[in-house]
Amino acid sequence: MTKQIDLLSGTHPEKREFKLHKDILWSIIQSQSGTLGKAVLELVMNSIDAGATSVDITLSGKNISVSDDGKGFTNRGEIEQFFETFGTPHTKGDATYGRFRMGRGQIMAFSKNDWQSGKFAMQVDIKNCGLNYNLTTGNAPITA
Repeated sequence: MTKQIDLLSGTHPEKREFKLHKDILWSIIQSQSGTLGKAVLELVMNSIDAGATSVDITLSGKNISVSDDGKGFTNRGEIEQFFETFGTPHTKGDATYGRFRMGRGQIMAFSKNDWQSGKFAMQVDIKNCGLNYNLTTGNAPITA
């Protein structure tokens, strides 16, 4: 085992991790959102990656709803790791289309979003509220 010592101060270095500034994430989300159609297609591909056998798209006035029978989020840890965190890579074989869990940002760039998965609800409005979202736990599951 090798120990590193800063010869000038005699102290051991502190291991630090690089971070990504929120403005970079905002830029990535904005630049990735080409068209509304592409954003909806991304939602369908996410449904397929979640194991959905059925995906329903409903248009009602200015609202679009995409629902599926995929596995969804089963616990808060999955939401923190795979919804809240952008860029978490997929592991080999766990997705047909997804690579870095960035695609959901496309629909977020267009409008306020209400996401529901099992007992969880996430409200996202990056245009008006920034890179924050509201998480509610305990909702009744939505049935198609």
